[in-house]
Amino acid sequence: MAKKSKGMHDFLLRSMEKILATNFFGKLYTKFFEKMTLDEFRMIEIKEKKILHIGCGAIPNTLLILASHFDASFVGIDRDEEAVKKAREMVKKYGLENKIKIENGEAISYPISPFDVIIISLGVEPRGEVFERIRNEMKEGALIIARKPWDFMDIVYGRKEFIPNGFRIVKTFNRQDFIKSMLLERDLF
Repeated sequence: MAKKSKGMHDFLLRSMEKILATNFFGKLYTKFFEKMTLDEFRMIEIKEKKILHIGCGAIPNTLLILASHFDASFVGIDRDEEAVKKAREMVKKYGLENKIKIENGEAISYPISPFDVIIISLGVEPRGEVFERIRNEMKEGALIIARKPWDFMDIVYGRKEFIPNGFRIVKTFNRQDFIKSMLLERDLF
């Protein structure tokens, strides 16, 4: 049940973003998330970092917001070619092509070692394999921001899927959109 609900949620969110990215609602959507995203990323230092967002979607609002406020290098990847195309259009609309690069890429194979911060969106799958790869290949001292639903939503999404092995939770931030953002470090056990 939980796996089907999560799959349906992910599908609906991706579809909605593709529609919104094509018109002025994309900017409104990003504006809606601006304060919340800035509050979320107070957990870490962004300035002059190399940041990778895995599963950036058709409206890469996290990257758009951060790049509008911080001097850093941003890369967003998504495995959906249509989402990548629309995300590139959004970056162009914001005039942030010199700060944000959007690429078609898989979390399982995209090079992650150059990045100081890796953001993992809620819908990224296969989650366990992605975290395993990141743990083994991430740059020393890199930080992870992993998103999951608030704990009361575990009945829908399933709890195990969002708990990464080999990492420790440093901080959490509960976003107003029922997403918990967890700052993770690699566990040195």
